[in-house]
Amino acid sequence: MSGKILPVFLFGVLLLLSGCATYYMQNEAFNNYFLQGDIASAEKVLDKDKKSNRNKNKALFLLNKGTLSWMQQDYVSATKYFNEADLFIEDQRKNIGSEALAMLTNPMARPYVPEDFENVMLNFYKALSYLEMGDTEAALVECRRVNEKLYALNDKYPKNYQNRYSDDAFAHTLMGLIYDSSGDSNNAFIAYRNALKIYEDNYLKNFNTPAPRQLKEDLLRTAYETGLMEDYDFFKNKFGFDFQKTDKTEGDVIIIWLSGLGPVKAEWSINFSAINGRDGYLTMVNNEENVTLPFFVGNMDSRTQNSFSDLDFVRVAFPKYQERIPYYTNADIIINDSLSYPLDKGEDINAIAFKTLKDRMVREMANSLLRLATKQAIESYTRSKDENLGAIISIFNAVTEKADTRNWQTLPNSIYYTRIRLKEGKHSVTLRVNSPNGDSKDQQFDLEVKAGKTKYFTFHNMESN
Repeated sequence: MSGKILPVFLFGVLLLLSGCATYYMQNEAFNNYFLQGDIASAEKVLDKDKKSNRNKNKALFLLNKGTLSWMQQDYVSATKYFNEADLFIEDQRKNIGSEALAMLTNPMARPYVPEDFENVMLNFYKALSYLEMGDTEAALVECRRVNEKLYALNDKYPKNYQNRYSDDAFAHTLMGLIYDSSGDSNNAFIAYRNALKIYEDNYLKNFNTPAPRQLKEDLLRTAYETGLMEDYDFFKNKFGFDFQKTDKTEGDVIIIWLSGLGPVKAEWSINFSAINGRDGYLTMVNNEENVTLPFFVGNMDSRTQNSFSDLDFVRVAFPKYQERIPYYTNADIIINDSLSYPLDKGEDINAIAFKTLKDRMVREMANSLLRLATKQAIESYTRSKDENLGAIISIFNAVTEKADTRNWQTLPNSIYYTRIRLKEGKHSVTLRVNSPNGDSKDQQFDLEVKAGKTKYFTFHNMESN
């Protein structure tokens, strides 16, 4: 190796080694503080990291700032950061200026655009913040925005390659709870019925999340209160139980429990054999995954076509999720040290994350392969003309062929909830979270219930394995 090439080679190796860490590993200090529940220290680390607020990672910076503010019960700041994130993400989706650079390098070269489920989870946090501030109308707007966003995002994808996460059942459930708390039984019933349909038609088969019992009880009650007796009888027969009749001297408490932490992204790669066919087509094949993707290169110049003909195989990097299993997997609410109410799972964010990423990878695999094949074709052609320059391009390709391992890593794994009806007055309430090995932890608080009124309480246990 010549003296001129050696420094470049070493520099390339250093770049390669320095770039191997995932986004999670690069933010180790922040993640450690967050996992320990030291939110103030986590925020200090985030604020000191100048890279985190640059354009490339600004969406994640704002999402994390919003989450940290929410966890510190600063709901005004939380909504401010989430609103900024919402606007920034929308602008990035409209901006194609970094696409050309990404085609030559990799997705890390462009500003991070959140996964579709991340895009709508910020509206969930905004809804919770508005509920804490007593603004139910604003909370309803955010619940509607969840599904409006999902519809708009899915409309942009080819019909055969749309997301399975196309409608959010828990957003409809939360809408029902909010309408319910304002005395609008009719709209509450409609929201609950919409939620039930999504659980039955989508969530059960795709995310292994059945309709919560609490949802069914609320659906029966609002059908009865609205005078929709035909619907009431239909669902009562379907569910095989009735709702517990209400008492005007009682008030409602809605408990929402966020369990664990969502998955983090790592990298995996897959090899494709390159087969040059007739009529200007290049076909990429992976027999293990049973994937065959043809590309038309006949409209390219002859030099580029000849470069493609020298390809044998292509290795392409993709992101993958690694689950963080919650330590506590179910919870109960205990009232005045006697009555116990289980919480129902309403949203499995972990399952939604895995399926959403898989759906996106199917859509983007062709672009990723074409990007890498083009890079390798350029390398092959250049090497045939200049060995040293070809080696430099080879190093550049190796350094830049990486998966985008960025993601919103402060999200919960799952969301659970329940409704409790209590007599007017003061009550002692305990949230008992339970692990599969029998461990449990109690969080006790006192509350005052007013007849005909609804209070919302949200908790997050981040402990994960």
